[in-house]
Amino acid sequence: MTFCKCISRLSMSAKKLTLLVFIISMSYVILRYHFFGDIPLSDIPAFLLNKALAYSGLLLLGFAGLQSRSSKRHKVGMAAAYFLLIHVIMTITLFSPEYFSKFFIEDSKRLTLFASLSLLCGTLAFVCLTHLWRVSINTRKGTDLSLVNGLGRLLLILVAGHTGLMGFKGWFSPETWPGRLPPLTLIAFVTASIFLWITHKRKHSNV
Repeated sequence: MTFCKCISRLSMSAKKLTLLVFIISMSYVILRYHFFGDIPLSDIPAFLLNKALAYSGLLLLGFAGLQSRSSKRHKVGMAAAYFLLIHVIMTITLFSPEYFSKFFIEDSKRLTLFASLSLLCGTLAFVCLTHLWRVSINTRKGTDLSLVNGLGRLLLILVAGHTGLMGFKGWFSPETWPGRLPPLTLIAFVTASIFLWITHKRKHSNV
């Protein structure tokens, strides 16, 4: 049985899958950035929660695209959309050199080139997600297998670009990783790439 079929046949309900994904994501974030890292306890309810929501949203979005039942695909996809919406709002609220120092030129409030490109990819990805969200609601809870042909794959490409441009500079120095745990940007980039490959193979196998 292929990975796609395993995911699509998960007996777990959408609510349980959403909860499990969030718990795993939040646990990893707290372990890496708080216990092994230097992020204080006071930043868990906002800064670290924001990271967990972002990755949870990505995982759920990928899982939603692999579901064989339209009702479950819709529910998981909606959970992903809500998580990512909260991520966007929280990022806007927290966005500053204090929290995102790598995004800013040293001793300046101006963004670096990679930060600007990362934010552009993130913004375009959210626009794609919003369109999928609207179409999903208007098509009777996701009755079509592909809501907008190719848009899901474009969304994954933009997410990979968003996370890659954001954190690639720290991917090649594992000795600096807290607890030797890879950064969430690297995990998200790999996750988006895997889902992109799976959906590409799945699309061509159905041709």
